[in-house]
Amino acid sequence: MEPSSCAVSGYETGNGLPRPRRGTPPLVYRTRPDNYSCCQSKEDYTHKHSNELYPVWSTSTLNIPCVRSQILNVINRRKIRYSFFHLVRHITFEEDGKETEGPVVVWIGVFPGSTSADAAKEASQDILKLLERNGVDGADVEWRESVAEPF
Repeated sequence: MEPSSCAVSGYETGNGLPRPRRGTPPLVYRTRPDNYSCCQSKEDYTHKHSNELYPVWSTSTLNIPCVRSQILNVINRRKIRYSFFHLVRHITFEEDGKETEGPVVVWIGVFPGSTSADAAKEASQDILKLLERNGVDGADVEWRESVAEPF
């Protein structure tokens, strides 16, 4: 696969963290790495906080099954081979008990070597527009190489 003008740096590939974790799937593309305030610099690791992942649930204004099928239509229309996708949100808990809710994140796993950063960027723009039409502003889309394997 040719190098992409949208390719992420080696720093970001390791999950956007200063010390990539072993076994972390390679990052293909994400819409707004600047939105990951907990991952901006090494100094951030001196500040202790915990981070939990929550699914995004349907509300009176957001129909998740409908949005999920529309996102799948975008991915399939672009012939992207995906292994999974989830709509999630990070909640950060500070030492003082303060909770900070992160943006909605669409996590998409693609088969290794199957998707360029350019293709992911183009599909991400369609997904973000779709989410905005459904009342979800400020969302992020993150693409990783990933293969689902049975235990």
